[in-house]
This record gives sequence, C-alpha cells and structure tokens, in this order.
Amino acid sequence: MDLEQVKSYLRVDGEDEDVLISAFLTAAEEYLAGAGVKQTQGKLYEVVVSMLVALFYEHRDTASDKITIPPVINNLITQLATRSGSS
Repeated sequence: MDLEQVKSYLRVDGEDEDVLISAFLTAAEEYLAGAGVKQTQGKLYEVVVSMLVALFYEHRDTASDKITIPPVINNLITQLATRSGSS
C-alpha cells in the first residue's frame, strides 16, 4: 500500500501528517507480518492495513499504551493468516 491510499481512506488532505501516517502504515504492515500475514496486494489486505492505520491514527493522543484491536479486524487478520498458511 502507499501513503496516498491510506490518506484517502482516512480522508486526510495535505502533507502535515505524512510522517505520522507513514509510520502508522509501516506499523500496521509489521503488525500483520507478526500475525503471520504475508504482504500481498489483495483488497482484503489493503482494507485491514487501512483499518489498522485508522485505529492507530484515531488513538494517537491517548494516554493509554494499549490499543484494543476490534474483533472484526482480528477476524480479518485470522482470514489473511489462514490464506498465508500460517494459521
């Protein structure tokens, strides 16, 4: 995925937060890799990456060091990991 796709999903214009969003994009891809999901160009993968970036972006100012991944995202990650042969 690229930055512009994610910014479109987030509905963010301008370049003020590009560095932050890029970091969240990398973190989302690394999170999926850690969950056994191979980086693919499939639509489901792109949706899950976008959803994770949105979650990180929306909670960027929270005092808590824990962000709970919603069950729907976890279910999609499980599907992707199963497709990757890791689950």
